[in-house]
Amino acid sequence: MKTVFNLNALGDIPSFSPPHHSGTIDRKLVHEETGSKHMAIWYGEIEPGGVADEHFHEEMEQAFYILDGECLFRVGDQEHRLGKGSLAFVPAKQPHKVVSVGEAPLKLLIIMAPPPEGMEAWKR
Repeated sequence: MKTVFNLNALGDIPSFSPPHHSGTIDRKLVHEETGSKHMAIWYGEIEPGGVADEHFHEEMEQAFYILDGECLFRVGDQEHRLGKGSLAFVPAKQPHKVVSVGEAPLKLLIIMAPPPEGMEAWKR
């Protein structure tokens, strides 16, 4: 069971793009297969101009920690420009959207609790 991750060497972890996302690549770090039962942590990259379209999650709360790059982050009716070192929290049932606006890819950690039980957790 893997418990330590080097964010500069994630090539051996499969990548995917969640529903309603374009120009994004996510990798599951902490999840059920690594022994986590109550939370998940994913590493994500969104290319410049890429977007996580507005969506919400019925039960899942999320926190997004920006490692590098810039984005417009909307939660409900509030929009913020975030950069490296910023943290955004999204309560369950809150619509949210992320747009990568910098010249470099947006790199972030996505913390989720409870963990998603499948890709149907992303709702429009």
